[in-house]
Amino acid sequence: MSRINPLSDLRRDLVSVLNPVRYLGGEYGQIVKDHADLTFALAFPDLYEIAMSNLAIKVIYDGLNRLSSVRCERVFAPAPDFEELLARKQIPLYTLESGIPLREVDVLGVSLGYEPGITGLLSILESGGIPLDCSSRGKSDPIVLAGGCGITNPAPFSRFIDAFFIGEAEAGLFELVEDLGRMKRAGATRDDLLARLESHPAVWTESKDRGRVAREPCARRAVWSGFGDPDYRAVCFPVPNMRIVQDHGAVEIMRGCPNGCRFCHAGIYYRPQRMKGVDRIIADVDYLVNSGGYREISLMSLSSGDYAGIDCLLDTLSARYAGRNVSFQLPSLKVNSFTLPLLERMAEVRKSGLTFAVETPVDAWQLSLNKEVYRDRIVEIVNEAKRHGWSKAKFYFMIGLPIERGGQREEEEIVKFLLEIQDRTRIQCTANIGTFIPKPHTPYQWSHQLSMEEANLKLDFIHGSLPRGRFKVSTHRPFNSFLEGMMSRGGRRVGDIILEALRRGCRLD
Repeated sequence: MSRINPLSDLRRDLVSVLNPVRYLGGEYGQIVKDHADLTFALAFPDLYEIAMSNLAIKVIYDGLNRLSSVRCERVFAPAPDFEELLARKQIPLYTLESGIPLREVDVLGVSLGYEPGITGLLSILESGGIPLDCSSRGKSDPIVLAGGCGITNPAPFSRFIDAFFIGEAEAGLFELVEDLGRMKRAGATRDDLLARLESHPAVWTESKDRGRVAREPCARRAVWSGFGDPDYRAVCFPVPNMRIVQDHGAVEIMRGCPNGCRFCHAGIYYRPQRMKGVDRIIADVDYLVNSGGYREISLMSLSSGDYAGIDCLLDTLSARYAGRNVSFQLPSLKVNSFTLPLLERMAEVRKSGLTFAVETPVDAWQLSLNKEVYRDRIVEIVNEAKRHGWSKAKFYFMIGLPIERGGQREEEEIVKFLLEIQDRTRIQCTANIGTFIPKPHTPYQWSHQLSMEEANLKLDFIHGSLPRGRFKVSTHRPFNSFLEGMMSRGGRRVGDIILEALRRGCRLD
């Protein structure tokens, strides 16, 4: 395999791009193997500082590199300035660890957590010299394999991606890639490897879908039963060379969510709820603090407050790291999981702001969603939090949810809700309003989505009705929500639109 050394091959041109450290590799903790049977380039379709914050990338990088027959190296989406530099110098995009040109790897695996990231993947393919269309790839081209929440409806992306792994990587992906390595060592061709991928029950391909028996599933979601295994080693991952979006250590304390919100795609995708034992969590934190040098740790899950014994866990961790300037975050708490002891423990380490995912403001509407975020409970929590030093609260809402409104207008109810909360608490309020996007495999997958015109009218009303000095309001662009909805539930023809968007310059937007 040939190698690219950015410091020698690009030289002074590197200073012409923003944050050239994105493209250098060499981080503390990276894994470099001189030889392996199969080379797997692990991609994330966004910039380095976002990709290096992604927990799935960390899990897959660690899991694949534990296999002696597999070399897993990272590659992330180039910013437009670096993409232009590579094209001008006629140098293909390469892996960060060893500088392997992408077109020379065996498998390019991408974790796609959100559908609009597809243009980031296409820019990776194009910069790496890999044909965009599956039908144009030959026997020497890499197999493009995708996974993650963003590909549970594979059809819109099937023009560009050879195979889709549906479900959790730990539930079969690592063994599957190891098998590909054995086959490659024995002389298997690209077609042989692709056929092996297709044979896996969690893998979807377009040809496999065409050949399936009517009403039979093409692929079944892989679910890992070993989450929380006390013998499972802490995840190893390179320490970033620059400040990243989530610049802290992450320990996954629970997978899945017990709440069953009807609109939540992640809640469906990561079922069932599984919890990690306290001893395993402590070992993971020890590893991140002692080996990675982290002093801020996020205890990650879809709903951290639903971890059984979360109060005791925080007590244990705080006592263990007392005097070492290590703090802990709970980034995902539902309203019903807030307790006075939990607020007191959180107040010891972090008081920047409270976040409430209200989604819809009327109690009856919330019940129809399997969501319970009652305003009286929020008022109680906010007033108690203020006594412990909190000064800000953020509220998330969605417009367009498929609920029976009985003649009430949701935009008016959102405004009433926020005004009442502030009148009763006097806390600084931020409101974030998005448009509901029906997602595949959820109970609302066939529901209507607001048009851009409908969404704009509702958002304009909310903006105009909340006093500017008292509220900060941010909204998601209805156009972006429309595109995401189209990619979430569309068919293969959506690929034509995605390709046209790339040709018109869509990158990282």
